[in-house]
Amino acid sequence: MKSKIVYIFFMFCTAFLGGCEKSLDLLPPGAISEKIFWKQEKDAILGVNAIYNELDDVNMVINLDGVSDLGYVRHSWTDLYKLGMGIHDPLNAEISDTWSGYFRGIRKANDVINNVDKISDADPELIKRVKGEARFLRAYFYTNLTSLWGDVPLLVKPLEITEQVAKEKKSVIVDFINAELDEIISTDALPLAYGSTDIGRATKGAALALKARVCLRNGLWSQASAAAKAVIDLGIYSLHPNYGELFMYAGENSNEIIMSKQFAKGGLTHTAFDWGPYSIGGSSVVEPIRNLFEKYEYKGFKDAQDPYKNLDPRWGFTCYYPGSIIRTENGAPVMYNSYPSGSNTSIDKVNTQDNTSSHGWNLRKYIDYDNDKNNPDEGAIDLILIRYADVLLMYAEAKIEQNEIDQSVYNAINAVRGRPSVSMPPITSGKSQAELRELVRNERAVELAFEGLRLYDLYRWKTGEKKAGLVQGFEYRDEASGANKIWSIGINRRFQERDYLWPIPQREIDLNKKMTQNTGW
Repeated sequence: MKSKIVYIFFMFCTAFLGGCEKSLDLLPPGAISEKIFWKQEKDAILGVNAIYNELDDVNMVINLDGVSDLGYVRHSWTDLYKLGMGIHDPLNAEISDTWSGYFRGIRKANDVINNVDKISDADPELIKRVKGEARFLRAYFYTNLTSLWGDVPLLVKPLEITEQVAKEKKSVIVDFINAELDEIISTDALPLAYGSTDIGRATKGAALALKARVCLRNGLWSQASAAAKAVIDLGIYSLHPNYGELFMYAGENSNEIIMSKQFAKGGLTHTAFDWGPYSIGGSSVVEPIRNLFEKYEYKGFKDAQDPYKNLDPRWGFTCYYPGSIIRTENGAPVMYNSYPSGSNTSIDKVNTQDNTSSHGWNLRKYIDYDNDKNNPDEGAIDLILIRYADVLLMYAEAKIEQNEIDQSVYNAINAVRGRPSVSMPPITSGKSQAELRELVRNERAVELAFEGLRLYDLYRWKTGEKKAGLVQGFEYRDEASGANKIWSIGINRRFQERDYLWPIPQREIDLNKKMTQNTGW
């Protein structure tokens, strides 16, 4: 779909001159009349393509983990920083933009769902699929809306411009999402796969995986495990052998990727290097912190002189750390060095400039230096929204929470750990429910770090306090004392009970008299 789906912003204008206004069906600039649109098959395609533009972008896929316990937002002047620090409020622009984006997607989906049947001369199977795509995307938006805000308005048809709608209970919306996905799945509204020109569209596997996700987030364990098992049983997904390659151009459209947001050179792009080291043009927008580092296990012993030796390889695929290769110059590798020692002259030296890492590490995921070094602000690596490893871990967690612990649980976890490029030792059988619960939660952190899922996990586990307290970074040798120390710049974050739900944007409260604010805001 990268080259075929054009993200449409409908910008049709009319210019009517003359004095016979009453005889003209005038349209405001930027609007499309339903009398003009919804006439041909291409209108159905254009309509559904426009919805995909509202899928999660870098802020909700990569940056969101910066406001969790795994990361830190570097730049204090941003609203993202305030969200990470726990000092956000209903005026926060990041919160408002996320809310608006999801409801914009819902509006576009409702336009398609409620109008596409007006196309009389069209392939019925195409119309069925287009409606299935729109309903899936609407379900995706509502899954995240209810996960972040709880009760929100449930909109299933286009609204009049003056119409105001009250919030619906989260449980009602979750039931709606599940009913929508069940019908999409049972009626085969979406195919298992597409041809090369339509890669990126929603599939039956994506609908099953989304059902597993929404059920997991709402404690519907048996439904979550059944949906995840159905994805596994499709037999069309597998783990990509090279973990790091998943987040580079070489891994695009891997059999592991179930749903992604598509990008393309010369089209929709993102700033690929924003999260990377200053020395390659990065600005450390969001960076890993010690809470994440300490979740990675060692293969064998920990070397006191080299804390990165024998560490789970997923750490090196996810982060730049002292001693890792950041690029090659004249055939020779250039090593990343952020240590604070006086002899270090690298521009990546920790916390020395606005764009260097403040805690010693930088993100590596979604940075493909060789392919993007000449145009770092035009990254086009697709952002993964759902992948097979997540499905395996959702299956394991749902089975654990039901206390239905069998070999399939161990198999699912160990498949993720045993990926050829990772090869972590398998989890041995005989673990208790509590032990396995902690194991699978830790596995989600190291496997899915900076993929936009951690905050949702903290919220559903009610462990938001894990992000509070002193933010710490890497271990370094203090030149004055000769002792090893943990780096920190003295930043303390907070988390309150009210933070389990984001505040309703203030502008929504001001414009909609039926809208009420979430508790504590």
